[in-house]
Amino acid sequence: GAVGSSGQAVPGGSDGTPFFVATGPLANVPYYNVLGSELLWVEGPFSLQSEAMVNLVNQNGVNSALPGAYAQAGYFLTGEHRPYDRKTGTIDRVIPKSNLTFAGTDCNPGLGAWEVAGRWSWLDLNDNAIQGGTIVDYTAGVNWYWNPYTKMVFNYVHSISDSPVLPQSQTDMFGVRAQLDF
Repeated sequence: GAVGSSGQAVPGGSDGTPFFVATGPLANVPYYNVLGSELLWVEGPFSLQSEAMVNLVNQNGVNSALPGAYAQAGYFLTGEHRPYDRKTGTIDRVIPKSNLTFAGTDCNPGLGAWEVAGRWSWLDLNDNAIQGGTIVDYTAGVNWYWNPYTKMVFNYVHSISDSPVLPQSQTDMFGVRAQLDF
């Protein structure tokens, strides 16, 4: 049968869950340039991270700018910090002060590391002949680090999109993700 956007077969004439915004295939694009910047600031248990990018597209001799950005803040309730590896220029793994255990010292179990976070993100795929829509997301989350290799993520996302092929909409999502790193 038909294959949806998730790559799974779907019944009927639908194509799975549609993208909230999308330019679709862009034809006659001889070149494009992507420019971006990043920011990370860590002060004890508080961190602030941001990134902004713009894709400069030349389509049929017409230049278009498609920008996007996000900013997020996090705070460790249990006192940890977000480590940064200067050699690789990357954020390193969080090391909880106490790993999650159910039989800790003196019957005092370890709780792992707990972080609360908020995020704003924005994407504008409308410029000149390219009309892919705009979207703004607001996210509130909790990250629970069981140990340096295991994390649970709980997110609530409120999304506002405006697409030329779909009516303006608001979507609320809850997400849970288990993450193993080895």
